[in-house]
Amino acid sequence: MMRYLTFLAICSCVVYSGASVAQQQKSGSILEEVVVTAQKREQSLQDVGISVTAFTGDQIQQLGFTNSTDVVSMTPGLTYTVPNAASSQINFFLRGVGLNDFADANENPVAVYVDDVYHPAMGGLNFQLFDVERVEVLRGPQGTLFGRNTTGGLVHFISKRPTRELDGYFMLTAGDYSQIKAEGAIGGPLSDTISGRIAVATNENDGWTENRAPAPDYNSTDAQAVRGQLLFTPSDTVDVLVQAHYSKNDASVGAWQHQATQIDANGESVPLGPNEQTTSVDCNADGMLDAGDARPAPGTDCFGYRDTDGDPYAGEFDRDGRVKVENTGVSLNLNWDIGDMTLTSITAFQNVDRLQSEDTDAGPFPLIQPTFQAETDTFSQEFRLAGGSDNFRWVGGLYYFDNDVDGHYTLDLTNIGFVYFDANFTQKTESIALFGQVEFDLSDKWTLILGARGAQEEKTLDYLNVDTSGFFTDVVGLPTNVAFEFDQNTVGDLAVHDESSFSGKAQLDWRPMDNLLVYGSLSQGTKSAGFNVGFLDETFLFASNTVDTIPYGSETLRSFEVGFKSTLGNGTTRLNGAAFVYDYQDFQTFRFELLNQVIFNTDADVSGGELELQSSPIDGLDLALGLAVLDANAKDIPSPDGVLRTRHMVAAPDFSANALVRYAWPVGNSGRIALQAWANYQDASYFDIQNVPVSRQDGYTVSNLRASYSGGDGQWELAAFVHNLTDEAYLNYTFDFTGTFGFNQQAYGQPRWFGVSFQYNLD
Repeated sequence: MMRYLTFLAICSCVVYSGASVAQQQKSGSILEEVVVTAQKREQSLQDVGISVTAFTGDQIQQLGFTNSTDVVSMTPGLTYTVPNAASSQINFFLRGVGLNDFADANENPVAVYVDDVYHPAMGGLNFQLFDVERVEVLRGPQGTLFGRNTTGGLVHFISKRPTRELDGYFMLTAGDYSQIKAEGAIGGPLSDTISGRIAVATNENDGWTENRAPAPDYNSTDAQAVRGQLLFTPSDTVDVLVQAHYSKNDASVGAWQHQATQIDANGESVPLGPNEQTTSVDCNADGMLDAGDARPAPGTDCFGYRDTDGDPYAGEFDRDGRVKVENTGVSLNLNWDIGDMTLTSITAFQNVDRLQSEDTDAGPFPLIQPTFQAETDTFSQEFRLAGGSDNFRWVGGLYYFDNDVDGHYTLDLTNIGFVYFDANFTQKTESIALFGQVEFDLSDKWTLILGARGAQEEKTLDYLNVDTSGFFTDVVGLPTNVAFEFDQNTVGDLAVHDESSFSGKAQLDWRPMDNLLVYGSLSQGTKSAGFNVGFLDETFLFASNTVDTIPYGSETLRSFEVGFKSTLGNGTTRLNGAAFVYDYQDFQTFRFELLNQVIFNTDADVSGGELELQSSPIDGLDLALGLAVLDANAKDIPSPDGVLRTRHMVAAPDFSANALVRYAWPVGNSGRIALQAWANYQDASYFDIQNVPVSRQDGYTVSNLRASYSGGDGQWELAAFVHNLTDEAYLNYTFDFTGTFGFNQQAYGQPRWFGVSFQYNLD
């Protein structure tokens, strides 16, 4: 921790020395003020004692962000994984905190909000970004004001609202792999008291992973989305926003690259050479789990297959892997000024329907064929009352959450002479919470912030997995085809979580001068308990599940953080930094056993810091730099032979950085040319809590370029861009099947991508 505090102290000294000089400097550019709602009210980014990265709608457009995961590239400390393939399940990680599971029943400790509404379904978190006002990323526990499952922080996507002025835009993009992307919006007054806005987006491209088999190429996109809003303002004291949205994504995904692997002398999964023969994996020619048998041929997996082309963007896939996600929702947001207080009510309904199939064995044979289907229905209601005076501000509220997940998973292993699992589950969650936060201005330089949240939650699981192939009864001779049954009738209270939780915050802000905020905070966040689902089997033929391992407990994260927010150079530069230490108890972590996902509780130690610099030192020049350092270790992780070890947390690079340079200059009477370059570096990280060598991605850099010409005083713009300029081949996920079938799945990020776009703005 001392090195992070030293790092922060040095930065603070830079702030102080720079501030004195800044009073005497003149500059031709002033940074745009960014307004955020990190504390449930509008504030300048520089006035909030929370580590926040925020993007305006213009910045999102200039950076070429087209979906929800793109914000990772310019946010220090934020990463994500795709354990169920790109365009499907999305798991965000902040400062090393995240959940690597892909079961639809579970939620992530980095919460995602869209327009003040919590979105629990991980299968609905990959969506298009269009007509966006801003994106806010809040680091650290945010349980007091945002509530459930924010131990790591949250990502908040905020749409443009209707206004009293007629405005809109249209943008068309054409790119590699026959990409055609279009989006647009129009809004304005409909009457004296009603305004409206409608926005649409579509994105299509061919697959960028070649399939050498007859099935289609992988990693195509076919996505559409629409959002409509009506804003009612019957008086100066009341506004009501009604919003409805619908999106659909039909993509070819799951293009896992095949890597033949083996278990080495240390019990670790490592690559298998093309001429190596081994018996370290218990398999034979048909892929059955028979101990001590050699592989069908040197250098191959248990099925005799090896991918030999060396191309990360090509493979032989026998199955048409698909993901189809439909996301529907409606919300009502009411604000009512009652004297010196404001009452806010947010009511929301959501439905996420996901269907995914994949070619798990990543080869030309129909061997391992899972299908995941789930429907998530969510209702939430929040009431807030806020008020205060010049030196005292307060907010309090009530939050209700009801979430039902109905899942249907199948696993076809009949082509290797094994089972056909048919698993069905229903998980119901109901939670209610009370929360409040107060801010006292102790003087003109000191502010004390205190907050607390208490919640009560009940969660139940009904689960049944049966073998419909007859393998259990006809081949093994078991009396039943039931692989696993878990509900209140069979296991009693094990199928129920009924518990209370507490989140809280104590913070002290210090303003030694107008352009500098220094803060220190102690906070606690919690994530609720849950259940393991998937292809559970207690027969010990396929897996070794027992009923007591299905529930896992809640987690608690206690955070100590110090930071600063500074504005320098007569408003031309922002320099913000933070350092933190986490005491992470009962951390919910994920390991993969055979074909089962297993979440269990352990402890972890996490510490680190971030530094962000944004500057416009002269007219037309914009600079940005972000750095994050991290030391994230999970304790008591059991190895396959039961030895407890300390391991690096998943998706937690020790160091990451991003940088941007943009220069724009006028041309003619109303034109402007802009050149922009930006890049992101990620240090080495693991995709598996066991830290096996085949789950490691070495450090890599992705760089991007954009050139644009705007005319008509910014009314239209023509741009050309290239993403992943150097065509860096990097992994964004791995799945280790070495101990089961002798191979490792590898998923690669998007290759180099050229494109052009045209945007017209309606004034």
